[in-house]
Amino acid sequence: MMDERYLRAVRDALVRHQQWLLRDPAGKGRRANLSFYDLAGLGLNRVNLSGAKLTGASLTRARLVGTLLSKADLYGADLSKADLTGAQLQGADLRGARVDGARLQNANLQGADLRRGMVLDSGEFRAAGNTDGTTTFVGCTLSEAVLTDCRMAQCDFSGSDLSGADLTGSDLSGAILIGADLTGATMRKTTLDGVLMCGARLNDELRTALERHGIDVDGTGLTTTAARMSELIAEHQIWVDKLGKGGDRIQLQRVDLRGYNFANQLLCGAVMRFCGLRGADFSGAKLMMADLSYSDLRDADFTSADLSGCNLEGANLAGAKLWRAKFRKVDLSGDGSRLWPTSFAKARLNGADLRDASLAGVVLRGTDLTAIKTSFATLKGADLTGARGWQPFEAPA
Repeated sequence: MMDERYLRAVRDALVRHQQWLLRDPAGKGRRANLSFYDLAGLGLNRVNLSGAKLTGASLTRARLVGTLLSKADLYGADLSKADLTGAQLQGADLRGARVDGARLQNANLQGADLRRGMVLDSGEFRAAGNTDGTTTFVGCTLSEAVLTDCRMAQCDFSGSDLSGADLTGSDLSGAILIGADLTGATMRKTTLDGVLMCGARLNDELRTALERHGIDVDGTGLTTTAARMSELIAEHQIWVDKLGKGGDRIQLQRVDLRGYNFANQLLCGAVMRFCGLRGADFSGAKLMMADLSYSDLRDADFTSADLSGCNLEGANLAGAKLWRAKFRKVDLSGDGSRLWPTSFAKARLNGADLRDASLAGVVLRGTDLTAIKTSFATLKGADLTGARGWQPFEAPA
């Protein structure tokens, strides 16, 4: 909670900025410089911040609906989970910014700079964004957004909703679009060299166009460690058995493991984020507290697997077999005071087989449940907030 003095300084900077924008003849106007300020949760809906300096500022969960941020300096800023619906960000500098989980429906980012960029620490100031300089829009809602003529090389859009977005003329060289929804997106004259988009949701027209340009939409850019996987699993099992005091935990990102056989393996706590795991066999595997978020798990087999406490946020599980899988909450404290649920938040489960499985207590917020195969009580007790493609059961009159 900001104290009154701090809030007054922010308010004064905003007032002077409006005067600066109007080129106040009295000379009282001044461009707002709120660099490195903590503005988390602040309500700035429809405020004109065009050209403002917000380098390294924290704007997490800020309310910025319709806010004017054209040519604003947001270098190294943190906008995670902010509401930027309809915001105007034309020509904004977002290098090194963290925008994960933000809402940007109908936002205009034409000509914005989303490339890598690192802010060096200066005395007491530290940028709120990504410390490694990457620009991340992981799990964002960018439906119908304007992203034309943007510089987005190596930007991470994993799990983002880019349906209907216009990416015409943008440079997406080396960008990460794992599990992104690109249905209805426009990608004319878009540079896609080295783009990584396994598990992305594409309509047939866009898929055909991308494949015609030589893009492997299921595996481009993923590294391969399949030859070493048995060794990694053996070390991980020692790590589990010795409670982390021996062996090595599996920690993989952006690895191609399509069709790999993990059947009946002990994989508790394993990390395989953003990986290509289409058609992999996890039947009977123990995956308690594992992290498979934003991975491509289409047609994967989880029959009778234990997914208790597993993180599958943003994963693509279209057509996956989850028959008789277990999704119990994990008791982290041992006394029932901290129960960790399995999460399918923003995941795609369309066409998945969930028969003879109970999703009681499972997080299904914003999940696509279109055409799932279920038993009578499969979804009873699940958190279905914002879930799509399912019909609640109504008892006959």
